[in-house]
Amino acid sequence: MQGALRHPIWPNEELERLRGFPEIGQEELFRFFTLAPADVAFVDPGRGRGPADRLGLSVALCTLPWLGFVPDDVAAAPPVAVARLADQLGVDPGVLRHYGRRAKTRTEHLRLVAQYRGWRVPRRST
Repeated sequence: MQGALRHPIWPNEELERLRGFPEIGQEELFRFFTLAPADVAFVDPGRGRGPADRLGLSVALCTLPWLGFVPDDVAAAPPVAVARLADQLGVDPGVLRHYGRRAKTRTEHLRLVAQYRGWRVPRRST
């Protein structure tokens, strides 16, 4: 194959859709967005996390096994999923809009979630 592709495989709008959150059905909602006691302990505020961080971390925790990745805009998660997690954590779902204002927070949380879930994180080649 010579050089880069001259025509993208998908239009930009389609790429954005693929990188985001899809709609969620009731079965997926209950299967992927139900926190076990160990999950609640993982996002525990005793670790210095406020409500927005706890909820954002929970969204990432549940999204990774659901989609196989976590979209950059965690706040765009399906509202019904966010509400379900917020209810389980006893926080207001609206706090999610304050989550991850620093890219470093989102990156660190994704690393922690992958580690907690037993996923291997690829190492950067040097």
